[in-house]
Amino acid sequence: MTKKFIIFFFILFSLSAAAQQRDTLRLTITRIDKRIKTDTVYYFSTRVDTIALQTIKTDTSKIVKDVNIQDLDESKYLIKFMGSARINGFYDFSGMKSTEGFHPYDIPVGADDIPGLKSIYIGARQSRLGIEGSANTKVGKIKTYMEVDFASSTESFWRLRHAYAEWNFLKLGYTWSTFMDNASLPQTVEFEGPNSSVSKRHGLIRYERILKTQNIFGISIESPNADYYNPSDTVINNASDQRNLDLAGRYKYFNKWGHIQIAGIFRRIDFYQQGKMDTKYGWGILASSTIHINEKHLINAQYSFGNGIAYYYVGFSNKRLDAVFNPGTGSMLLKGISGGFINYSYRYSPSLVLSAIGGTSSIKCEEFEPGDTFKSSHYFGANIFYYPIQTISIGLEATNGSRKNLNNQKGNATRISMLASFDF
Repeated sequence: MTKKFIIFFFILFSLSAAAQQRDTLRLTITRIDKRIKTDTVYYFSTRVDTIALQTIKTDTSKIVKDVNIQDLDESKYLIKFMGSARINGFYDFSGMKSTEGFHPYDIPVGADDIPGLKSIYIGARQSRLGIEGSANTKVGKIKTYMEVDFASSTESFWRLRHAYAEWNFLKLGYTWSTFMDNASLPQTVEFEGPNSSVSKRHGLIRYERILKTQNIFGISIESPNADYYNPSDTVINNASDQRNLDLAGRYKYFNKWGHIQIAGIFRRIDFYQQGKMDTKYGWGILASSTIHINEKHLINAQYSFGNGIAYYYVGFSNKRLDAVFNPGTGSMLLKGISGGFINYSYRYSPSLVLSAIGGTSSIKCEEFEPGDTFKSSHYFGANIFYYPIQTISIGLEATNGSRKNLNNQKGNATRISMLASFDF
């Protein structure tokens, strides 16, 4: 055995010496078992190849740079990409066409309610992409964020969800309004949640910070759209829909059991009437909370009311319900609105959550408005979410809603929805 070991070591040493003279060494070892008494014979063969590499040098100072002053500079921030592939679908028993949310305002009533009309949808418009840049600088922490999805209501391919910059306690850009409470919104399968919840994105400048340890205060100026119908606007039909700034503020107290928030909004809304611009002032109050009864039981709730603030509600945004034209006086009146919801969630296991939600909303109607004017609605839902891993969620939901008009005609709708989300 000693003799065999010496022969084997000598062969390896010879091969190593040869390998130092070439760039690449390929070694093939073939084992051949032969029945020669009790010995095993090893046969070694080698083939040495040389690969020639040629270094190419470039003078980088000679590379042409064609940069416009508005082009992006090279990033000096920590960049992070994120996204979510979302597949959603529904079967609607009343033929409602909205693919992203269940809005009782859109429930057909009277002659619009066609018996037997159904609708079905499967798509991925809710999928989204985001990019974040952050850095700690000598002037403080800076963060920028942009997010888009495909749920555009226009012919454009993208829909902007967020585009803002944070500098210490300041946030500037396009994002969630200060007159809302994201932490109190429930998890739902249908995209937009209860129609009576306050939820809106637009341009703003906000200052917000934690005071002491359990208090948050924020204030902002925001640029919403003018969301009403005025027949006199045909005179100024080239004017922008963003003509005034809103003032919003909120205070939140939080603890291990949850939080309570109070928010307010003050609006300046102008109209063209009787040959000149006139101004009215709207306002709104939002009270919201999240209560963690224990690790398995959770309650979310909101209630809000005000004048001329329908634009901020999920179910009434872009419905032209902030104000109404009075043909008798030729002037505009702000419409009063109120609504709220309560949600209960039960975590059956770390990967399974069940929820039930109920909500209501109403808008004040004037005597001169037509009979099919929206008056009130109700919203009920129950869902179950399954999380096989942290980045995957699968949900199934049953939603029912009703709409009541000024003439007391009613309509009902029911929808079964599903969602599969794959985050990365």
